[in-house]
Amino acid sequence: MSKYNIDDIRKKLKSKSGKFNDPDEFKPPKADSTTDPIKFRFYVLGPVMAGEKLKSGVVSDDSGMEQFFVSHGNHWVNNRPHPCPRTWDNTECDVCQTGFDLLKEEKEENARKAIINAWMPSSYHMINIYFPNNKVNPEELRGTVKFFNAPKSVLDIMTATLMRDDAGDSEDPQAFGVFFDETSSFLFQLEVLKQGKNNSYKTSGFLANGGKPTPIAKDKDGKADDNKIKKILFNRHDLVSKIEKPDQDKISRLAKSMLNGDDYDDDNGGFDKDENKSSKSTNESKDKKEEKEPESDEGDSLIDEGPLDDEGPLDDDDIIDDSDDQKSKSDDQKSKSDDQKSKSNDSSDSSDSSDDSDDSDDDDDSDLDSLLDQLDDDDDD
Repeated sequence: MSKYNIDDIRKKLKSKSGKFNDPDEFKPPKADSTTDPIKFRFYVLGPVMAGEKLKSGVVSDDSGMEQFFVSHGNHWVNNRPHPCPRTWDNTECDVCQTGFDLLKEEKEENARKAIINAWMPSSYHMINIYFPNNKVNPEELRGTVKFFNAPKSVLDIMTATLMRDDAGDSEDPQAFGVFFDETSSFLFQLEVLKQGKNNSYKTSGFLANGGKPTPIAKDKDGKADDNKIKKILFNRHDLVSKIEKPDQDKISRLAKSMLNGDDYDDDNGGFDKDENKSSKSTNESKDKKEEKEPESDEGDSLIDEGPLDDEGPLDDDDIIDDSDDQKSKSDDQKSKSDDQKSKSNDSSDSSDSSDDSDDSDDDDDSDLDSLLDQLDDDDDD
């Protein structure tokens, strides 16, 4: 075993530049169409529990998950991410608090959105996902387990499904219940469309499969293949260990430097100072939430490992009925409505966008509205 902690090195590297690419991460490509989505299909995997043995090792007590996702967020300043305490564990964040204070004093909508863009974090909801051998998926993803920083719009779709007790109308069944149960799951179809300068995922949804959940891996008889499932779960990622934990002292210094218009330097996590550090004001934040361009994901393919070799790739017809190749009727109608909104809002979204990065998504507007609603509620009180 190396004397160097690879996880710590990676976190410091990412903290330094914001451009570190984790080969275990799935990052949707930038969409260029408002009508023809890029599609991916995957199963959401269950939470990683403390004490479980994964390919990366035994999960520590403080890395166990309470939900199927882990929420976190970053303040982006000078093209660098700074972990937000409020999105991590709901503790006080000086940057967020300054933003809230400024918002309470400002009533003009565009000015308030500019404050939110400058002072509020980009939020993510990290999940483990498994890409089956489905013809929709690129070959390099088939049979792999990745982690995905799902935006709020995707998480909302998933939590709504979790709240449904059954498939509902037999003429228009929907996915329901614990969709991440490896023996009783629903396949999720991620649809990536262009909305302004950002990606939109609002037309995504679970494939209902006639209202019948299915194992994430089946044997030749169509029953749960315990060996394959065990291998898939073993290849999940310790999500909590992937996230850089917030540092209250650094966040406090960051907030002060932003207020004073100074360049912020946190010693780059122990690395040498960046000689090419941007000298732009931190208040010019519209171009500052930026990560690297997406590259092709690489990683260990389950198709080439262990019991999956013996059983062969999953059959597309076993994953989902051809008759249910699309989402439920109600989901399709919603998709059309959202798509029309996407096209009609392209110009306005583009002018309000705070993020030209390839990680950008459709959550900017929904997060802005949510924060503004919270402030309005506080004002009413």
